[in-house]
Amino acid sequence: VVRVRATSEAGAPIPFIAMERLHGEDLADHLRARGELEPREVVKLLEQVGRGVDAASAAGIVHRDLKPRNLFRAERGEGEPPTWKILDFGVSKLIGEATLTGQLVMAPEQATGKPVTPRADLHALGVIAYRALTGRPAFSGESPAAVLYQVVETMPPAPSSLRSRLHTDVDAVLAIAMAKDPEDRFASARELSEALAGAVKGGLPSKLRSRARVVEGKHPWAAR
Repeated sequence: VVRVRATSEAGAPIPFIAMERLHGEDLADHLRARGELEPREVVKLLEQVGRGVDAASAAGIVHRDLKPRNLFRAERGEGEPPTWKILDFGVSKLIGEATLTGQLVMAPEQATGKPVTPRADLHALGVIAYRALTGRPAFSGESPAAVLYQVVETMPPAPSSLRSRLHTDVDAVLAIAMAKDPEDRFASARELSEALAGAVKGGLPSKLRSRARVVEGKHPWAAR
């Protein structure tokens, strides 16, 4: 998570938040230049971002607006690999607070006004992974209403049908991550990233494959 160096006192004439300075680009620009990422890169992204998501969850916070523009690929210096950081907790909420209306939604429960839990952020991570692996958004349409309908009711084409090099185990992992019912999703970002790491190699445990088949039975992948 992007580090906060200092904040103003309550009631200060000019409120401020001073954060670390980052050099690099966000995931939206990175994908615009690359189109799609290699599976190993997506696994690393989810591992790093997932640590931030799980830390927020442990503190009782749901980000609620995870998207490519809010994930930043920070350069660390010559010879060091970049680090993915989470930005902008501006619409985050404490677990248990009422959902605000008029906000950007990412998970089905947000779109329908139901209580939001950390599993809404896990759904967002699944959607981000889908975009990074396939080169196309999971949900798109000519209007916000059309997109929301897809988020709540339908699934996109299976990732392996869009990128033949992806193992069908990846379909299984993202089916769980993007499940319409929060209870069908992974329990943590770490669980999601570890499952994806095994899936890209075709080594997903049979238990997770069976679990994915149940989820896909409720909301199957769309035809390409």
